[in-house]
Amino acid sequence: MLIVLPNADDLCEKLLTDYHKEQLSQFGKFELYRGRPNSTQEYVDRVRDANVLLLWGSISNEVLGECHNVSMVSFAGTGYKNYLDADFAASRGIKVTNTPSYGANPVAEHAVALMMSLAKNIPSNHSLVSAGHWGTPRLSFELEGKVVGLIGLGAIGTRMAALCSALGMKVLCWTAHPSEERAKKAGVTFVSLESLLSQSDVVSIHLPYTDATKGVIGEEQFASMKRGAIFINTARAEVVDTSSLVRSLQSGRLAGAGIDVFDDEPIHSDNPLLRCENVIFSPHVGYNTQESIQQILDISIQNIVAFLRGNPINLVN
Repeated sequence: MLIVLPNADDLCEKLLTDYHKEQLSQFGKFELYRGRPNSTQEYVDRVRDANVLLLWGSISNEVLGECHNVSMVSFAGTGYKNYLDADFAASRGIKVTNTPSYGANPVAEHAVALMMSLAKNIPSNHSLVSAGHWGTPRLSFELEGKVVGLIGLGAIGTRMAALCSALGMKVLCWTAHPSEERAKKAGVTFVSLESLLSQSDVVSIHLPYTDATKGVIGEEQFASMKRGAIFINTARAEVVDTSSLVRSLQSGRLAGAGIDVFDDEPIHSDNPLLRCENVIFSPHVGYNTQESIQQILDISIQNIVAFLRGNPINLVN
């Protein structure tokens, strides 16, 4: 039995404990490769003889197609669709698992941080003082009493609702599965998407990327938003039409945006969002805390152990 981690970064390697390695080594040999492969062939060489993959990043169908001995891929994360093709894996008899519901708190905290930074004009004020100037480039606004609209109410959206409520904000929510019980438990008011967009001072995306959610926020939805609203996306870029977002920022419909996810990652230098004013960027790091990475590794390795013992958990195909 050969278990391979083909693309560990520094943080993954640092937080992968001896206990984790012992858990895997009880089934056979565990091999770890540092950094991303420089070519398809190098990737194939790393995984060709593996029976199980602990995936810290992406793998193409071309590479997966060369994995003739792999029976299981444990993906270290929740949203796997951008990183591997679970249907293709299934066609080759490969089971795929993920780490559901990890990191709800850090991603929600990150969304709040982006929201507060925009409301208080922290980046522009920092730039002003750093340049040796003084004054107020633009008035900030208070979040207490404002309306936040959450699009999606999974684990992250639910935590975001709690944090915003603690700030004294009114929390509206749109979800495909509303109920009185969910509304009461999360402390939100369910409304239609159109109503949410027209009432909210802040709109925050908390949807997974699926065929049903692709491009759900586009030209029509941005046009329905309250003028001067703030837009936050710490979910998936594919849920939002980027061109429509850019036009809404350039026209002044939106006062600002906080973006942690992009159509192409790393972001391309010609991405039009980079030319928009009053946008705060972060490089898809909302989940990236020491605590959450530890949790990802714990669950990913639990998935492997359960699979190899014949009791698979967290299957996605």
